[in-house]
Amino acid sequence: MIPMKKMKNESGWAELGLNFSLARATSSSAKAEKTVENKIETDDDNFELFDAKSRKTKDLSGILEACRPTKAAELSVSKQKQNEIVEWLTSEATTGRSRILLLSGTSGSGKTIALKVLAEEYDFNVIEWISPIDSAYSNDIKYLNQNDKFVEFLVRVTRYNSVFGRSRKRLLLVKDIPNIYFMDTNGFHEVLRQYMKLGRQPLVFVCADSESSRMMYSLFPPEIVEELEIDRINIPSTTPTAMKNMLKRISKILNAKFGDLIDVTQSVIDEVLSNSIGDVRSTILNTIFASLKVSNDGSKNDCGSREESLGLLHGIGRVINPKRIVDGNKWKFTHDPDDIAAYFRSQSRIFFNFLQENYLNTMEKIEQVERCAEILSLADTISIEYREANLINVNLS
Repeated sequence: MIPMKKMKNESGWAELGLNFSLARATSSSAKAEKTVENKIETDDDNFELFDAKSRKTKDLSGILEACRPTKAAELSVSKQKQNEIVEWLTSEATTGRSRILLLSGTSGSGKTIALKVLAEEYDFNVIEWISPIDSAYSNDIKYLNQNDKFVEFLVRVTRYNSVFGRSRKRLLLVKDIPNIYFMDTNGFHEVLRQYMKLGRQPLVFVCADSESSRMMYSLFPPEIVEELEIDRINIPSTTPTAMKNMLKRISKILNAKFGDLIDVTQSVIDEVLSNSIGDVRSTILNTIFASLKVSNDGSKNDCGSREESLGLLHGIGRVINPKRIVDGNKWKFTHDPDDIAAYFRSQSRIFFNFLQENYLNTMEKIEQVERCAEILSLADTISIEYREANLINVNLS
């Protein structure tokens, strides 16, 4: 690999301060690999123990992978939005110059998988950015922060072909934007400007478009979108019909391939659909958890199916207008708060937002409002997304 210092006169990427120390990094990596190999060879018992513990994880990952759509007809995204993505891939992404697409939409609407499936059908090699964990290397290797690593990724992909690549067309995908840019938006915008000048491949950013995720508007303000001619495609929430068809497809797959672990019945599908809010990812996970077979010893399985279906508004009602069972001088809630929370584990943020909108209607005294507001504020801080600006300010992200 050519060191960045020798490339300084070839392009403006060097202006961003990136310096590759690949020779020493490769050497250290090789030593680390040998150390790991020797440890495994001399500690067979530990390796077997680790392998046994990882089998269940592999089973779960295999279940999720089996649900993955492999062709456009299996996508839950509408045909109209598929056509918009295909049109961008066939027109803008094949011009031979850098183009940027902002693929937005609600969480779990199938944005990323739709892009990957359609890109593969049109012979694109999708190269995805995975945010690395910052770590301190040895003293003779330069430390790279997230900004340097992200720029390095763009330089490598746009300049060098993979020896394993089967396609001449490449597509860069960034779903997890480095946290450093949430506070340094100007630095992010400068990287985008440099890429538009020097990049050679289409670049796609996948962002959640919701009121609780305002970072998209700070990272991609209207003036930057206009300046760099960034294209945007918005994917709406999945419709009930598309969700039903998706569950029918995966139920056949799960029952056929994982029948010893899962039994997806029509009653489970109906229950999951009644609580669905257009989030494909959440719906699939709820279906898997609700369909897990209970062991024969009769022990309870928290992920198993429940005796009743609890809708979102019904659950809100049980919180703000709870029923009580009185026994002398003592009382308890008819519905256990822990059980109510368990119903909405995958939709906790939406449940919390609905609760904030409706709790004031049942308050009679200002003291009650004060107490509830304090509890909700604390819950909001605990459950808030790690990308939120107030957490970044206190260095908790």
